[in-house]
Amino acid sequence: MSDVVLYIAATLDGFIASSDGGIDWLKPFEQAGEDYGYAAFHARVGAVIIGGNTYRQALGFGEWPYAGVTTWVATRRGLAGERHPGADVRAFAGDMSDLVALARRETAKDIWLVGGAQLVTAFVNQGLIDEFIIAIVPLVLGEGIPLFAGISRRTPLRLVETRGYASGIAQMTYRRAYTV
Repeated sequence: MSDVVLYIAATLDGFIASSDGGIDWLKPFEQAGEDYGYAAFHARVGAVIIGGNTYRQALGFGEWPYAGVTTWVATRRGLAGERHPGADVRAFAGDMSDLVALARRETAKDIWLVGGAQLVTAFVNQGLIDEFIIAIVPLVLGEGIPLFAGISRRTPLRLVETRGYASGIAQMTYRRAYTV
């Protein structure tokens, strides 16, 4: 069965975006020849789940970052023509456990939970994330959109791997601990 994997970057103080939703603070950490494990991770992925605001932001990236996989957009307002040419994008409004079951029926590969923060909260609160891959960016942003806010479910994790990069980014991989 495929795993639901949160693969995301956050600042040292826990933010995934600035207050206006921007991610420009990541640009100084982009380095030629370094993908922070992205290509290997992307090869594991058979579906993407993304929130509506994050999806609309990704439309402005130019090249579609989720090429070759079905992208499920969790949105109550629909897509209304907001589609990237050539991308397999589907809107979903409903319970996130139903969305995970739907994605698992369509792929045996892993499901990438991209974000944003509201979607991450819903997935954590329903116990739907199997693996957390979090790249901690060595930057204190001070304010912004937190990775974890409104969490109502305690989720014990077990550290599987840590990896440091020359840029100062530390990537940690955790698996959900099934016993406390």
